[in-house]
Amino acid sequence: MMKYKFILFDWNGTLLDDLKINIEIEKTLLKRRNLPSEIKEEKYLESFGFPIIDFYKTIGFDFSKESYEAVACEYAVEYEKSLCDARLFEDVLSLLEELKKEGFVLVIISATEHELLFRQTEKYSINSYFKTILGTSNNLGKSKVQTALDWLRKENADPEETLFIGDTVHDFETAEAIGCDCFLVSRGHNSRRRLEETGCEVFSSLEEVKERLINK
Repeated sequence: MMKYKFILFDWNGTLLDDLKINIEIEKTLLKRRNLPSEIKEEKYLESFGFPIIDFYKTIGFDFSKESYEAVACEYAVEYEKSLCDARLFEDVLSLLEELKKEGFVLVIISATEHELLFRQTEKYSINSYFKTILGTSNNLGKSKVQTALDWLRKENADPEETLFIGDTVHDFETAEAIGCDCFLVSRGHNSRRRLEETGCEVFSSLEEVKERLINK
């Protein structure tokens, strides 16, 4: 058993396999604006980040002509309509079962708006694995750092007993902000190259994470 008591999970790209859905939605939103809409997966993985408004600017949105808030709302509508095409990664349930059995306290901390996040997790029947599921108060995708800090203070959790598992550089930044360790999985929304540059341990799957946590 490792030293951790609390394990914090990102949602999108870590537990939920929604990379391709996101790329297609961004293409759709750009096409509606008659903007270049050919987003290669490689470019997406190299440019996606937080705050989301900066990523949107990178792929071609012009917020001198419309508000970011309007685009974010449009995205949220399209995303919820597309959820029928999203799936949990195949090794998620096995990992959650093992971690719960071993006595870890599991939490989701996401930049997704809280009510939307809860509807998503409920859809996949995984809420019972988690002590807490925390999203943000809006759909603007600014950061989850404050959410994580608030959780840490409320639980009076020891950062040295806490692990954050995510799929982006921002997940590493969130872990840094609360002073805990971080594992990154390289099949979500950032390239493996970017993840490795953080200096974190990088895994190819949650099955590898399970082996690291349970069997070490």
